[in-house]
Order: sequence, then C-alpha cells, then structure tokens
Amino acid sequence: MGPSRARRGGLLLLASAVLLPLAVQSTSATAALQTSSGAGLLAPQTLSADAVSAAMEADGTVVRSSSTLKVESIDLPEGPGVPNDLYRVTVTGRFPPRALRYVVVVEGEPVGYGIPTVNQRAVRALTTDRAVLVDRVSVRYDGKPVVSVEPEEGVGGRPVGPRATPPRARGPHDVTSAAYNLGDEVFQPSGVNRKVELAGKVHYPSGTAGAPYPLVLFMHGNHSTCYKKFKARSQWPCREGWKRLRNYAGYDYVAERLASYGYVVASVSANGINVVGNSFDDTGMRQRGEVLERHMELWEEWSTTGGGPFGSEFIGRIDLDRIGTMGHSRGGEGVVWNKIVDEERDEPFGVDAVLALAPVDFTRATINEATFAVVLPTCDGDVSDLQGVHFFDDSRYLVPGDPSPKHTVTAFGANHNFFNTVWSPSSGLPGSFDDGEYASCWARITERQQRRVGVAYISGFFRRYLGGDMTLDRRWTGAATPRSIAPARTHVSYLAPDTVTHRVDVDRFTDSSDVSVNELGGAVVADGLTSYGWCANKRRSPCMGDLSWRDIHHPGLSQGALGWSNRLGRLTFEIPEGRGHVSGFDAFQFRATMDPNRGADHGIRKQNLVVVLVDANGDRAKVAASEVGNEALAHPFDGREGLSAHIILNQVRFPLDLFEDVNLGAITAVELRTSRTKTGVINIADVAFSRGG
Repeated sequence: MGPSRARRGGLLLLASAVLLPLAVQSTSATAALQTSSGAGLLAPQTLSADAVSAAMEADGTVVRSSSTLKVESIDLPEGPGVPNDLYRVTVTGRFPPRALRYVVVVEGEPVGYGIPTVNQRAVRALTTDRAVLVDRVSVRYDGKPVVSVEPEEGVGGRPVGPRATPPRARGPHDVTSAAYNLGDEVFQPSGVNRKVELAGKVHYPSGTAGAPYPLVLFMHGNHSTCYKKFKARSQWPCREGWKRLRNYAGYDYVAERLASYGYVVASVSANGINVVGNSFDDTGMRQRGEVLERHMELWEEWSTTGGGPFGSEFIGRIDLDRIGTMGHSRGGEGVVWNKIVDEERDEPFGVDAVLALAPVDFTRATINEATFAVVLPTCDGDVSDLQGVHFFDDSRYLVPGDPSPKHTVTAFGANHNFFNTVWSPSSGLPGSFDDGEYASCWARITERQQRRVGVAYISGFFRRYLGGDMTLDRRWTGAATPRSIAPARTHVSYLAPDTVTHRVDVDRFTDSSDVSVNELGGAVVADGLTSYGWCANKRRSPCMGDLSWRDIHHPGLSQGALGWSNRLGRLTFEIPEGRGHVSGFDAFQFRATMDPNRGADHGIRKQNLVVVLVDANGDRAKVAASEVGNEALAHPFDGREGLSAHIILNQVRFPLDLFEDVNLGAITAVELRTSRTKTGVINIADVAFSRGG
C-alpha cells in the first residue's frame, strides 16, 4: 500500500484544466465516480490552463513503468501555486471519446480526470498524489473499470521503477519536499578556476512537532550531467537546449522515508564537480567534500537567520549538533573527504555519521570518531572490486579509544546504479543503464528489491546513529536482518566502539606476532592443524595467491589463516586471569572466509567452526557456527554470485546467551574447533567480544 489516505488529504489533484478535490474523501469511491459528470467534484483551479498544457507536454522523469502504465515526475518552472511534486500518469488501453469523463483511480480513490490522447490509445492525468508511485492504478468510466494496473515486480524480466514502502514502515510525520538552485556557477572549490552549482532537493517534516531535526546530506556520484531527447553527455554547465539531469533526485525514495521519521534530508547536486573534478587524479575528492561543506554552511544560515530560497521556513527546525552524510559511488569517497575537510575548520560542524554507498576509494583516506558504514553490492558492475571496503579495513584500529562503531553491509545481488532511480533503466532517462549486466552476476535482485535494501540500511543507519533508535541496534550489530528486504540477502560486520564496555579484542591479526600472543597477552595455541600462520595481504604477498584479484580486501587487510585435514583441529586463545569477565557483552565474533585458493574446501559448501568457551572452573560450553548462521563461511564460488564472485571476510556472530553452564565472568580460553568438517582452510580477522548499544 502507498501513502495513507490521511496524508493524501492535502494533495492537489489535477487533470487537464479541472481538479478533483479531496473534499470527497468521506464519499465512497463508487459514489465519487458516479457523480464524476459534474456537481461536487470540481474545485477552483490552482494551475493555469497554460501551466496544465505545459505539464502535459513537458519532458518527464519516469519513476514507474510497466507495459500499460507510465508515471513521470514533471518539473515546472517555479511560480505561485506550482507544486513541488507533480506527476503525469499515462495508462494505455482503448479510450474512445465519450460523453462522461474517464477517471484515474488509485486503490479506489480518484486522483484525476483522464484525458484521451489523440490516437485514443491512452489517457493522461496530472496529480500530486504520491500513491501513483506505489499502488494499483485503474481507469474507470461511469463507475466501471476500463483498465487496471496492479503493482508489479517487473514486466518481461525488466525491473519496474521505485516502489514506496507500506505505511507501517513509514514514520509519523507528513513530508514536504522542495528543490533549490542558487545557480550553475556560484561556488568555486579549491584548486580549480571554474565554479560549480549549489543546488539540491530537500525533504523534511511538514510540521514542527519534534523539532529541531537532524540534518542529513546526500551526494550522488559520477554520471551524465545533461540530456537532450535521447542523448546524454557530461559537461557543465549544460549547453543551450540541453537539460540538467537531476541526479540528486535519484534518492527521493530514501529521503522521503527518512524525513517521515523526523529528519531534514537534503540531496545535493554534484554535476559540476563531476565535470570539474576530472582535472584531478582522484577526480576531486577534496573538492566534493568542500561542496558538501558549503551546503552545510547554507543550511546553518537558513536554519538560524533564514533567507535564501526558503525565507524563515527552517529557522529553529534543524539540529546542527546532529549531522550525517551519505554518498554514492564517487560521492561515497566525497563524504569521507567532507569529514576530513570539516575537521580542518577552526569550528567544525562535527559530522556524526557517515555512510558510503558502493563507493570508490581512490585515495585510501580514513576517518575516525564518526560512526561509519560502507555498503558493498556484490553485483556492482561499475566499482566491481568493491574497493570501498578499505575505508572500514584501514580505519579499524587507527585511533585508540575511538568511541564510534564501524560497519560493512554486504548486499548480495545488488548492482551499482539501482540505488539511484535516475541512473536506472526504468527511469527512461538518457544515460541510465544496468551496470549489473557487466558483472557476470547470476543472483541479481530487481530495482524494486534493491531499493528496499537502500531504504532499510540508509534510513536505518541515520535513525539508529543520529536519532538514537535502539530498536534498530540489532540490525547494525549483525544480530538481525530487516524482513522488509526479502528476498535480498545481506551480511553486516560490526566493529564496536573501542571502549571497555563495548569491545574486548581477543586477536586482531594486524601483526605477525598475533599468531602466538593475542591482544589480552595470552598465548595462541594451534593443535591438530595442518597449517597455521599470518599473511600481510600486501601487493606482493597476497593472502589469496592467484585469486587475489577476487579478494576485495587486497591489498590491505592482514589475516590469520588456519587449515586442517581432520576433525581434531583446534586454535586456542588463552585469556589471562582477570581479563575474561565478558558477561556484559552480547557476542563473541570474528570476520572470516573460506580460502578457495588452497583447494582444501573442495565439495564443502559451508564451513562450520565450533566455538568453545572455557571458564576458570574448567567448565565448557560450545556453539557451532551452523547454529547461529554460517553464511559468512560459505564457499565464495558456490555459484550463487556467478563468475564475478568476490572473496569477502564477513562476520560470524555467536550470541553469548547460547553458551550455557559456563561462567561468563571468568572465561580463561576461547577455542575454535574444526570438529564439524573434515578439511578446510579459513582466513580470520577481528576476533573480539562485543556489545551493541
């Protein structure tokens, strides 16, 4: 289902030169349609006839598409009575001229009069009702259905456009959106002699209940910047006769959802910096950060003194002590650099949460003391090596006492472009394409399914770490997966804050000495293993040998490696007396992967290590990985990810409440046992006790 009927109460309903008012909401849909010939349905026009004609003829951005339905977002010049969100709905069928009027209906609610096209093979209507993005659309005549279009996964194997989440997954706030544009050449980043635009689109709660709200900025990545009919190009500013591609609008589906929970979400345009940035070896990452920083300055001004395009609209409504950023692709590294740029200020804003979505990593920059997450889509045909994992790997232990958690989210079957609706084929826009076709990836998910992943993890990230919503904590420790993303699969790896209450590192495997002495000062003892050692994972000494090109961590993440050829293998981490009080933690965990380079895992789909906790009394408790989920120990080349499968160290998490009859206040050893499979090689890192919250 789409937006609630209560939320639709303030919508402007348009078709040709007549409007359908929502004053008829209390009337049944059937009654409304039966009276569609006249009294009770007409309201004063809020768009002029010229504006309606212009909207009917204007180029639109396709936001929903099927064999019989097309919904386009229409961008009219600003003016009195011109709505921020206007949609043109086209339904195909047979629509000859008749005495009464065709009525376009969404889930039984009339949203506009359908105007037949010249060839009588479709009707078109204008509406501001966002339910046309989601729900069943039909056309009726004299109260009887003529055409009905059900919500679809896809038509002919082609994914359809974005679909909103059911109302139960929305927040309590109605949402308003507005575009802003201060000019195409108004801001000059450092190191260049050209200026770029300051433009974007903001979604925010319609009222003031709960204000001030956290501020979240989105930044898109590299894509075509201008289009004309069916052509796209990268230039800035656009030539005369060419239109700007509103790449920033590709995240509306996430921004609207997040705003409904009480956030001001501004998605900023990076078209200019995409073009100008090509003069830098790193494509202008610092400069992308500077663009975001300038938008922060604008929002500081608009929320304190007002002015600009919004007047006093945002005064007192933004909490500048809670700021988050999300960047996609090159924008993903851009938000990392924004954190760096911000910290260089005498009085930084202080960015609290940073999410990099399918990012590039051209500079191997790192950030700390801000909550961080990176989303890694396994069918990415653009950033196919998932290099953004380095942001996580490289920053893990750089700052002792870092109070901020870090996460990776591996999104199986997701590609690069589907997170942005403008870049996706269903938009119908020039320059859009399915990059996953280049990934040789078999277990693909559709546009709609991928955006459910985007909503769950982008919105959920900021709700958890800017809004403090603890109901989402288990999602980010890896203890739970949101049901809303099914059938998509994800793995979350969690590095808890480096505090005594959140994390006790057992063995980091960051140094060769970690194979014999762990972080707590205890011995590491290997028994019954055919191999045990450490690899630096440098360019000339890769952990995965000839398969290093499939190892997303290479070069960078050093690892321990243990191999066995019987069920008697054991790796023991001894814990000195007084260091094993772990009852205040949630889980024992590590990141791991099968090592397919050694050939020891032939015929084994999943490894199944057993964790044994030993206490000071000699009592033991064991839990097998298969009891808690051993997907991270699945063979990387099990066929599900196709020819481009990656080697990824993902988290295996053992909740401590499963270890019965052992004293968690006095643990003296942790054992990893190979008793469930007869042969194998596993690489491991980040062994720790952890707690969420």
